[in-house]
Amino acid sequence: MSSDGTAGSAATHRPSEAEWVLSNLGSRIRELRKNRGMTLAELAEQGGYSEGYISAVETSATVPSLSALSTLAAVLRVDVSALFPREVEPEVTVHRADAPNQLKLSESSAESYSLLSSRLDSPSYTALRHEFTAIDASATYRYLGERFCLVLQGEITLSFGSEKFSLTPGESLHYSSHPEHALSINHGIDNVEILWIVTPALVR
Repeated sequence: MSSDGTAGSAATHRPSEAEWVLSNLGSRIRELRKNRGMTLAELAEQGGYSEGYISAVETSATVPSLSALSTLAAVLRVDVSALFPREVEPEVTVHRADAPNQLKLSESSAESYSLLSSRLDSPSYTALRHEFTAIDASATYRYLGERFCLVLQGEITLSFGSEKFSLTPGESLHYSSHPEHALSINHGIDNVEILWIVTPALVR
Protein backbone atom coordinates (compact mmCIF):
# COMPACT_ATOMS: atom_id res chain seq x y z
CA MET A 1 0.00 0.00 0.00
CA SER A 2 1.40 3.40 -0.92
CA SER A 3 1.47 6.43 1.38
CA ASP A 4 -1.70 7.87 -0.21
CA GLY A 5 -3.64 4.70 0.51
CA THR A 6 -3.61 3.31 -3.01
CA ALA A 7 -2.25 -0.07 -3.95
CA GLY A 8 1.27 0.18 -5.37
CA SER A 9 2.74 -1.97 -8.09
CA ALA A 10 4.76 -5.02 -7.21
CA ALA A 11 7.97 -3.31 -8.28
CA THR A 12 8.86 0.37 -8.54
CA HIS A 13 9.98 1.39 -12.01
CA ARG A 14 13.53 2.67 -11.95
CA PRO A 15 14.29 4.90 -14.94
CA SER A 16 16.93 3.54 -17.25
CA GLU A 17 20.07 5.60 -17.72
CA ALA A 18 18.81 6.64 -21.15
CA GLU A 19 15.52 7.88 -19.63
CA TRP A 20 17.48 9.73 -16.96
CA VAL A 21 19.70 11.39 -19.56
CA LEU A 22 16.67 12.50 -21.61
CA SER A 23 14.92 13.99 -18.59
CA ASN A 24 18.01 16.05 -17.69
CA LEU A 25 19.19 17.01 -21.18
CA GLY A 26 17.09 20.17 -21.48
CA SER A 27 18.14 21.53 -18.11
CA ARG A 28 21.79 20.89 -19.00
CA ILE A 29 21.43 22.93 -22.23
CA ARG A 30 19.74 25.73 -20.28
CA GLU A 31 22.52 25.68 -17.70
CA LEU A 32 25.23 25.94 -20.37
CA ARG A 33 23.35 28.73 -22.17
CA LYS A 34 23.05 30.79 -19.00
CA ASN A 35 26.69 30.16 -18.14
CA ARG A 36 27.55 31.69 -21.53
CA GLY A 37 25.35 34.69 -20.79
CA MET A 38 23.13 33.89 -23.78
CA THR A 39 19.41 34.48 -24.08
CA LEU A 40 17.00 32.01 -25.65
CA ALA A 41 16.75 34.29 -28.67
CA GLU A 42 20.54 34.43 -29.10
CA LEU A 43 20.95 30.65 -28.93
CA ALA A 44 18.06 30.17 -31.34
CA GLU A 45 19.39 32.70 -33.85
CA GLN A 46 22.96 31.39 -33.82
CA GLY A 47 21.78 27.79 -34.11
CA GLY A 48 19.28 28.51 -36.88
CA TYR A 49 16.24 27.48 -34.81
CA SER A 50 13.15 29.27 -33.53
CA GLU A 51 13.05 30.59 -29.99
CA GLY A 52 10.04 28.38 -29.32
CA TYR A 53 11.97 25.27 -30.38
CA ILE A 54 14.88 26.06 -28.03
CA SER A 55 12.42 26.70 -25.20
CA ALA A 56 10.76 23.33 -25.87
CA VAL A 57 14.17 21.60 -25.84
CA GLU A 58 15.15 23.21 -22.54
CA THR A 59 11.88 22.19 -20.87
CA SER A 60 12.17 18.63 -22.29
CA ALA A 61 8.94 19.11 -24.26
CA THR A 62 10.92 18.31 -27.42
CA VAL A 63 13.68 15.75 -27.88
CA PRO A 64 16.30 17.13 -30.30
CA SER A 65 17.98 15.03 -32.94
CA LEU A 66 21.68 14.25 -32.76
CA SER A 67 22.34 16.77 -35.54
CA ALA A 68 20.51 19.48 -33.56
CA LEU A 69 22.54 18.63 -30.47
CA SER A 70 25.79 18.89 -32.37
CA THR A 71 24.73 22.31 -33.68
CA LEU A 72 23.76 23.55 -30.20
CA ALA A 73 27.03 22.26 -28.78
CA ALA A 74 28.95 24.16 -31.47
CA VAL A 75 27.08 27.37 -30.64
CA LEU A 76 27.68 26.86 -26.91
CA ARG A 77 31.36 26.12 -27.63
CA VAL A 78 31.39 22.75 -25.87
CA ASP A 79 31.84 19.12 -26.89
CA VAL A 80 28.55 17.30 -27.47
CA SER A 81 29.43 15.12 -24.47
CA ALA A 82 29.01 18.18 -22.22
CA LEU A 83 25.27 18.15 -22.95
CA PHE A 84 24.78 14.75 -21.34
CA PRO A 85 24.65 14.69 -17.53
CA ARG A 86 25.97 11.63 -15.75
CA GLU A 87 24.39 9.56 -13.01
CA VAL A 88 26.54 6.45 -12.87
CA GLU A 89 29.68 5.16 -14.54
CA PRO A 90 29.40 1.37 -14.80
CA GLU A 91 32.63 -0.51 -15.43
CA VAL A 92 30.86 -3.15 -17.54
CA THR A 93 27.64 -2.59 -19.46
CA VAL A 94 25.63 -5.14 -21.45
CA HIS A 95 22.89 -4.00 -23.83
CA ARG A 96 20.49 -6.82 -24.71
CA ALA A 97 18.95 -7.00 -28.17
CA ASP A 98 15.41 -7.01 -26.76
CA ALA A 99 16.02 -4.00 -24.49
CA PRO A 100 18.03 -1.36 -26.37
CA ASN A 101 19.35 1.60 -24.38
CA GLN A 102 17.63 4.22 -26.51
CA LEU A 103 19.34 7.56 -26.09
CA LYS A 104 16.92 9.70 -28.08
CA LEU A 105 13.39 8.79 -29.01
CA SER A 106 10.06 10.62 -29.12
CA GLU A 107 6.71 9.17 -30.09
CA SER A 108 6.45 11.34 -33.22
CA SER A 109 10.09 11.07 -34.24
CA ALA A 110 11.17 9.02 -37.24
CA GLU A 111 14.63 8.60 -35.71
CA SER A 112 15.98 6.76 -32.68
CA TYR A 113 19.47 6.27 -31.28
CA SER A 114 20.56 3.37 -29.09
CA LEU A 115 23.68 3.83 -27.01
CA LEU A 116 25.89 0.73 -27.36
CA SER A 117 29.02 1.85 -25.52
CA SER A 118 29.46 2.33 -21.78
CA ARG A 119 29.66 5.70 -20.06
CA LEU A 120 33.13 5.45 -18.57
CA ASP A 121 35.22 8.20 -16.96
CA SER A 122 37.32 8.90 -20.05
CA PRO A 123 35.86 7.00 -23.02
CA SER A 124 37.73 7.25 -26.30
CA TYR A 125 34.62 6.75 -28.45
CA THR A 126 30.84 6.46 -28.50
CA ALA A 127 29.05 3.65 -30.36
CA LEU A 128 25.47 4.27 -31.51
CA ARG A 129 22.84 2.39 -33.49
CA HIS A 130 20.87 4.91 -35.56
CA GLU A 131 17.51 3.78 -36.91
CA PHE A 132 15.14 5.94 -38.94
CA THR A 133 12.41 5.95 -41.58
CA ALA A 134 12.81 9.61 -42.58
CA ILE A 135 15.34 12.36 -42.11
CA ASP A 136 15.45 16.05 -42.91
CA ALA A 137 17.88 16.22 -45.81
CA SER A 138 18.57 19.88 -45.04
CA ALA A 139 19.83 19.08 -41.52
CA THR A 140 23.58 19.40 -41.25
CA TYR A 141 26.05 18.08 -38.68
CA ARG A 142 28.64 20.45 -37.28
CA TYR A 143 30.45 17.98 -35.03
CA LEU A 144 34.25 17.96 -35.22
CA GLY A 145 36.13 14.69 -34.76
CA GLU A 146 36.30 11.28 -36.39
CA ARG A 147 33.35 9.12 -37.37
CA PHE A 148 33.01 5.58 -38.66
CA CYS A 149 29.71 4.73 -40.36
CA LEU A 150 28.59 1.18 -41.23
CA VAL A 151 25.26 0.78 -43.03
CA LEU A 152 23.33 -2.20 -41.66
CA GLN A 153 20.08 -1.66 -43.57
CA GLY A 154 18.87 0.68 -46.32
CA GLU A 155 20.86 3.10 -48.45
CA ILE A 156 22.16 6.54 -47.50
CA THR A 157 24.19 9.40 -48.93
CA LEU A 158 26.71 11.42 -46.92
CA SER A 159 27.47 14.83 -48.41
CA PHE A 160 30.59 16.87 -47.73
CA GLY A 161 30.11 20.05 -49.72
CA SER A 162 30.19 19.02 -53.39
CA GLU A 163 31.37 15.47 -52.55
CA LYS A 164 28.67 12.83 -52.15
CA PHE A 165 29.09 9.20 -51.09
CA SER A 166 26.27 6.65 -51.41
CA LEU A 167 26.45 3.62 -49.11
CA THR A 168 24.53 0.33 -49.17
CA PRO A 169 24.33 -2.45 -46.52
CA GLY A 170 27.76 -3.73 -45.55
CA GLU A 171 29.52 -0.60 -46.83
CA SER A 172 31.26 1.81 -44.49
CA LEU A 173 32.89 5.20 -44.45
CA HIS A 174 35.48 6.63 -42.05
CA TYR A 175 36.02 10.36 -42.03
CA SER A 176 37.22 13.35 -40.07
CA SER A 177 34.06 15.36 -39.53
CA HIS A 178 33.77 18.64 -41.39
CA PRO A 179 32.10 21.72 -39.85
CA GLU A 180 29.08 20.90 -42.03
CA HIS A 181 28.08 17.59 -43.57
CA ALA A 182 24.69 16.06 -44.29
CA LEU A 183 23.06 12.64 -44.21
CA SER A 184 20.13 11.71 -46.45
CA ILE A 185 18.16 8.57 -47.33
CA ASN A 186 18.43 7.41 -50.93
CA HIS A 187 15.23 7.58 -52.98
CA GLY A 188 12.78 4.73 -52.48
CA ILE A 189 14.29 3.49 -49.19
CA ASP A 190 11.88 3.09 -46.26
CA ASN A 191 14.02 1.92 -43.35
CA VAL A 192 17.64 2.64 -42.48
CA GLU A 193 19.91 1.35 -39.74
CA ILE A 194 23.47 2.57 -39.18
CA LEU A 195 26.23 1.74 -36.74
CA TRP A 196 28.21 4.85 -35.74
CA ILE A 197 31.58 4.91 -33.98
CA VAL A 198 32.35 8.49 -32.96
CA THR A 199 35.44 10.02 -31.38
CA PRO A 200 35.89 12.02 -29.25
CA ALA A 201 33.05 10.45 -27.28
CA LEU A 202 29.62 12.07 -27.57
CA VAL A 203 28.52 10.68 -24.21
CA ARG A 204 30.72 10.49 -21.13
